[in-house]
Amino acid sequence: MHTSTEASSGHATRTTHRFEQGPTGLGTSAARIVELRRASDDTDTASPADNDAGLRIPRFTFPWPSACNPAAEQAEQGALAFAARYGLIPNEEYYARLVRTKYGWLAARCYPDANLDLLQILADYFMWFFIVDDMFVDRVETVGESTIPNLTAMIDVLDYRRPGSEPVFGEYAWVDICTRLQLQLSTEHFQRFAHGMRMWAATAGLQILNHLRESSVDIAQYETIRRHTSGTNPCLDVADAAKAGPVRPEEFNDPVAQRLRMHANNVVCWSNDVQSLKMEMRQPGQYWNMVIVYVNKGLTLQQSVDLVAARVRSEIAQFQELGLGVEPLASPQLNGWIDGLRHWMRGYQDWVENDTQRYADAYLDGDSDDRKIVATR
Repeated sequence: MHTSTEASSGHATRTTHRFEQGPTGLGTSAARIVELRRASDDTDTASPADNDAGLRIPRFTFPWPSACNPAAEQAEQGALAFAARYGLIPNEEYYARLVRTKYGWLAARCYPDANLDLLQILADYFMWFFIVDDMFVDRVETVGESTIPNLTAMIDVLDYRRPGSEPVFGEYAWVDICTRLQLQLSTEHFQRFAHGMRMWAATAGLQILNHLRESSVDIAQYETIRRHTSGTNPCLDVADAAKAGPVRPEEFNDPVAQRLRMHANNVVCWSNDVQSLKMEMRQPGQYWNMVIVYVNKGLTLQQSVDLVAARVRSEIAQFQELGLGVEPLASPQLNGWIDGLRHWMRGYQDWVENDTQRYADAYLDGDSDDRKIVATR
């Protein structure tokens, strides 16, 4: 639940080409990754299509069916209207990007049983989250003058329940989402969501630090950062609201329930690292993901993709085995939440395969860099 419009397509070509080549003798140093991304004097490569065509991006299957909320298109149009109302759309080109990305459909696939009010709140939230996450962290410089004010403002909305004296981009929209969501959830239930969002904003700092290091942290530390910077946990933590109602705190915090949540988070985050790989390699400031960390350890790009895919499939199998063991003894609310986690894992994959063009090859160079948009906002 991550180069610039001034950069040529040849830049992206060289990045992909050199990652595919595997080790270059620079060891685990980030200098190797920087060289792969920035070497602008190498002209002996094929086109982006030639290089990307050789990279096999796997599909992920699930032992449970797809589902989709019948109000998907209504939620989609509502989310676009929400973004326009709060000034989240800087120009017509960006609006076209949002239209082809279909965040409302993501909400509909992940929460197929949500009532219309809850579905619209979550669709608006997805719209807001992807926009601010791209503009605050992923598709901009690694760190800038606005990085800390932007992220702390998001935390302050949760702490003070109001906008600050000098609201940043997206802050009023965030207040609106939180206000409406609190009407749908109990205080304790909303705080589960709020905790996940505070962790998103806080661990963004760890993600930034990782990109300022000479070498990425190892896989275990990357996983810690990733499961929180993804924003997946807040989404999983409201899945029960769209099913049989809120899971009791003692059930939600049970170690077995938290293991299920961890498996679901890993499935979404790690599969996204595979599916967004080409886009993230072109981002200006945030480009480490699980695949690239494995590349930096010496694997080729394809070997790294295949390894991450195998780990995703293992997480799916572990979730299903554990879930099927828990469900016969679980309360209706816990069973609903477990089913909601399944909806999230499958719904995200169905969105990638059937709906969105967020990671489409045709838009890699244009969509991967939002620095000019931020500069003129």
